[in-house]
Amino acid sequence: MKKKLAKILKDTLDLCYREGSLRQVPLPEFVVEVPNNPDHGHFATNLAMSLAGEQKSSPRNIAEIIIRHLVDPDHFILKAEIGGAGFINFFVAPGQWYDLLSHVINLKDDYGRSSIGKGKKTMVEFVSANPTGPLHLGHGRGAALGDTLCRILDFSGYDVKSEFYINDAGQQIKMLGESIYSRWRQFSDPSYPFPSDGYQGDYIQELAVEIAKERKLENLAIHEAAELLSELGKDKILKEIKEDLANFRVTFDLWYKESDLYSSGKIDHAIKLIEKEGMLFEKDGALWIRTSRFGDDKDRVVRKKDGEFTYFASDVSYHLDKWKRGFKRVINIWGADHHGYITRVKAALETQGIPGDWLEILLIQLVKLWEGGAEVKMSKRSGKYVTLKELVDEVGVDAVRFVFLSKDHTSPLDFDIGLVKKKDSENPVYYVQYAHARVCSLFRKAATENIHVPEQPDSTLQRLVVDEEIALIRKMAEFPSLIEEIAGDLGPHRLTYYLTELAGSFHRYYNRHRIVSDDRTLTQARLFLSLGIRILIKNGLRLLGVSAPEVM
Repeated sequence: MKKKLAKILKDTLDLCYREGSLRQVPLPEFVVEVPNNPDHGHFATNLAMSLAGEQKSSPRNIAEIIIRHLVDPDHFILKAEIGGAGFINFFVAPGQWYDLLSHVINLKDDYGRSSIGKGKKTMVEFVSANPTGPLHLGHGRGAALGDTLCRILDFSGYDVKSEFYINDAGQQIKMLGESIYSRWRQFSDPSYPFPSDGYQGDYIQELAVEIAKERKLENLAIHEAAELLSELGKDKILKEIKEDLANFRVTFDLWYKESDLYSSGKIDHAIKLIEKEGMLFEKDGALWIRTSRFGDDKDRVVRKKDGEFTYFASDVSYHLDKWKRGFKRVINIWGADHHGYITRVKAALETQGIPGDWLEILLIQLVKLWEGGAEVKMSKRSGKYVTLKELVDEVGVDAVRFVFLSKDHTSPLDFDIGLVKKKDSENPVYYVQYAHARVCSLFRKAATENIHVPEQPDSTLQRLVVDEEIALIRKMAEFPSLIEEIAGDLGPHRLTYYLTELAGSFHRYYNRHRIVSDDRTLTQARLFLSLGIRILIKNGLRLLGVSAPEVM
């Protein structure tokens, strides 16, 4: 609907330019939006205000000219009014809303789908947890965000690939092996020392028990046993991570190993490329990259004086590999503690001529878990943190995903376990899902009374004359543009807001108006309206990775 009105406005300007009513100037940026106050129309635009400077005339005068010259052959606009300092408020003809509802019903699962991405090759890399322990709630929030963005980008016409970067090289993996080894030794010698910075969780002891049943460790030297335990422990944890994510309805197109960067020589190759551009120098026996030339606060080491590459070197190599694979848009989802890492990575990429806006980085803020009014403390080092699997087992995938997506990722999130167990309007996911189930129950009730909706609505929809009915259709009209906007600004929390508002409006409408009644035609019209609601909620929940139950 917004696009249709925007085209009318552009055609109107062309007519004004041709007739000389307005002086021809480049098309200014303007918006078509839904006013907060319904008395101000169905849509409003600031076009006249945007033209005022170039036209050297008042916005109200320009608005009058635009209204007089409106190019509207399809009679889309019922009336147009000038409001405030020069906004133009539009009231859409009732028939347009009926056509919109018919459009929703005909498209069904494809309503809201678009091609704005134009097949642009896009990668979303997310979670990428070290395979040294189970996934915690921060990983879960990142998983819900990344997977939902993949769904929305795909729905919007992008060629999307999801990727998990496995940090399976370096000191943390070595420490994993030493931690498991110490727990294994403590079975026979409780006094055997545990590494001061080792992994403390109960899962380490579980791994020691499990691996000891599969492999003979007694005859191995300490370093051999620790190395073996590193590999076996990493693989078992990674298997658990994959299972937990699959249970969370998250899958990846590629699991990319950091160790492959080393074994394939890609890090060496990346360093040579950077050196070729004159962006490397030696200092204090180490090799540095001149990231300070591209906005970093200082230069960074890529190879230490002992000859080992830094984590930064492998990260730079990894992102150069993404570029080489032909991705035109890359989105990374990181924990908030990586804030200081953004500038240096982008600076390193700019040494290779990669533009700064090629890489988009979203930072996930912390999740606090609450139960019975008290915070459930989490501490990865002590092993006392609540895992994603534990939370999912407690309240279900739907509740966890919806709540994780209910707030902008840049804000901390409070997760109330007791709230999402409630079966009432206080529970946000239940509230939305129940609207879908309620529509399904209406159709079941109508069927028992031998009332069925025809294949096409046709003139039936003209019985929808109540303000709340038109308001519900207007809300449906917002969905396609909302999805397109989310594909651009990467804020899927707006979809949870939208679904909550739509469900709330439908629940209120349901409580005030009888949908299945003795008036057969009116019943059919209201069932069509309800069907539109069901389609919208199902489509929205599917993009969030949340189910749409028919019975609750």
